[in-house]
Amino acid sequence: MDRRLITAAVAEEADRLLAQGEDHVTIAARLKITEYVVGLMAENRENDDQRSLPTRSARRFPPWQKSVDAVTVRRIQRMLDVGWLNHTQIAREAGVSSNFVTKVVQGERLPISTEQPVLDKGERFLPAPIRCSVCRALISIVPCRACRTRRAMRGGCCM
Repeated sequence: MDRRLITAAVAEEADRLLAQGEDHVTIAARLKITEYVVGLMAENRENDDQRSLPTRSARRFPPWQKSVDAVTVRRIQRMLDVGWLNHTQIAREAGVSSNFVTKVVQGERLPISTEQPVLDKGERFLPAPIRCSVCRALISIVPCRACRTRRAMRGGCCM
């Protein structure tokens, strides 16, 4: 069998076919990769939701993490799981530095959702986090959700 080099495009296509519910044999034949590789990608796809996310700090994300989205990190993890490419080749395919790939390997960089929470009526985002004047929690949304939760638990007013 003439095998194909696993690139980001091949990994994305395999991921798309897995999402459509295609079986491993069909995907392997269509993309000219082995069933083993498709199995690794499928297993990794199922485990994406189970990976533990780091706790959020006062700054939403350190500056070096703003430029790489969660999809790219997952793609790097899949290419690493396949094991055919070295760090430099993976970095070239994903458009990141090889140091970034090393951080993914060491678990220092995990996919982080950049979606903002849904705001309730009357809430708004602050340009920079501040301390709540009542409970001293570091907040990015006003009015303070921590104070509102404490009042609700005591049976008081929610706003």
